[in-house]
Amino acid sequence: MVEPQPPLNSKRVAKKMTKRAALSRPFYFGDFKISCSPSMKKGLIFLIRGRFLLFGTFNRRNGSKSKMRKFIFCLLLCVFLKGGALALMSHEEEARLGRQVLQMLREKAQFVEDPEVVNYVEEVGRRIIAHIGPHYFPFKFYVLKDETLNAFAVPGGYIFVNTGLLEEIDREDELAGVLAHELAHVQARHLAKRIEKLTRLNLASAAVTIVGLLLGRGEMGQALAVTSSALAATKALSYSRADEEEADRLGFEYLTAAGYDPRGFIEVFNKIVRHRWLLSENVPSYLLTHPGTAERISYLESMIEYYHPKVTYHPDLFRLRRVQVRVKILTHDAGSLVVRYREELRKSPEDPFLHYGLALALAKLRRFEEAAKELQFVIKKFPKQDDFRLDLAEVYFQSGRYQEALPILKRYVKRHPYRTGAKYLLARCYQETKQYEKALSLFKKLKDKLEDNADFHYQLGRLYAAVGKTGQAHYQFALHFQLEGDTKVALYHLRQAYRNLPQGDPLKAKVAKKLEAAKMKPKEG
Repeated sequence: MVEPQPPLNSKRVAKKMTKRAALSRPFYFGDFKISCSPSMKKGLIFLIRGRFLLFGTFNRRNGSKSKMRKFIFCLLLCVFLKGGALALMSHEEEARLGRQVLQMLREKAQFVEDPEVVNYVEEVGRRIIAHIGPHYFPFKFYVLKDETLNAFAVPGGYIFVNTGLLEEIDREDELAGVLAHELAHVQARHLAKRIEKLTRLNLASAAVTIVGLLLGRGEMGQALAVTSSALAATKALSYSRADEEEADRLGFEYLTAAGYDPRGFIEVFNKIVRHRWLLSENVPSYLLTHPGTAERISYLESMIEYYHPKVTYHPDLFRLRRVQVRVKILTHDAGSLVVRYREELRKSPEDPFLHYGLALALAKLRRFEEAAKELQFVIKKFPKQDDFRLDLAEVYFQSGRYQEALPILKRYVKRHPYRTGAKYLLARCYQETKQYEKALSLFKKLKDKLEDNADFHYQLGRLYAAVGKTGQAHYQFALHFQLEGDTKVALYHLRQAYRNLPQGDPLKAKVAKKLEAAKMKPKEG
């Protein structure tokens, strides 16, 4: 026989349902919205209602101690919420942090935008990425105009290499070693894990600290890490020896799988260590963030001895030498380099790279006729090295001799369809000779490759303006100034883009979102 059940207390059920619904809604404390689980919300409500004996004692003994009660309450609230802040950093947060670091660096540091230099670093990186397996982020490579020997990876898959490191290496295997190591740090999420441990460090503070680390101990880096808390965070974010050992092991695997010689990594380590003497009070930036160098060299040597990796890839040394000369021209005074190259040519008159460096230095000084003669000498010496013809076309372009540059570029692009720098120069030639349809077709193909190149967006903006697409022109100018770190002018062009783009254009909706994110209400023209 079934026992009769007591009648349901409808008031009690309704009260429980109301309470449950209340716990599932967002929780507001003053003007602050706090998202948390129902159980955490219960605890917060318990705190706020003042049911702790401590608050009760204050209320009974002295009503004038409201400030002390508020202080203790806030302290307890922080302690209570701290457990919720210990959640692992999500991939979305890593990507957002990486974007913040990139934006700050755009404002503080100088980026190299020469496609020949950036694409060389990227090609080496891509060769390694092909062997690292699944990865969270689409890796991006950047070159910073900085004389220090440094390379660094930040959450979100952003890899930075300094020009000082590029100038110092003797072979591509050394660069590959550094990049493999940095890619390993990203794959293992080392920096993200260290940020997670600093529970009081928000994404903005983490971005500032990372930028300070990346810029090293120079004037700019010191300006970003002047407080004791910033210095402590900098120390905490530096990789541990365990991180370095794991990155070395993974990097070794990536390098050998890509066919590179892992001894190159040891060679570049030794170069970095030798640069300790450059500034007696400073340690090279790489050593600041990558400790235990001597032990790591021994560790890598032991792995090479144990595994006997087979070197299957032998890079073209000419390509590296050419890139290094371009870097030197970008980072040094052209007049001083002309004097230096001519002095060296008296000792070694047949050295092609001395002639090549002299040609680029002369071109930087706008002495184009002399530059073209030097390049023609190099091409005669090495007729099979097509890249020198690309450089000659670039000198012709800079001097306004577009009709002479065009046939060289067409032949080069046909032979080397993967070379972004050559395609961009060809597109610019079409643009300057008013072959707008051909130029626009190439620009569109290069959009993904050169999305971080400020000059690309500026020239594309000019091209859209020339064909009467005013809205799209302003949008490209906005991207240009954003990459240049000039937010005010970028926002102006976004507003102009919104006014000039037609209704129903998907780009107009994209611009509106960007303006909304910048808290600027779009206006119609």
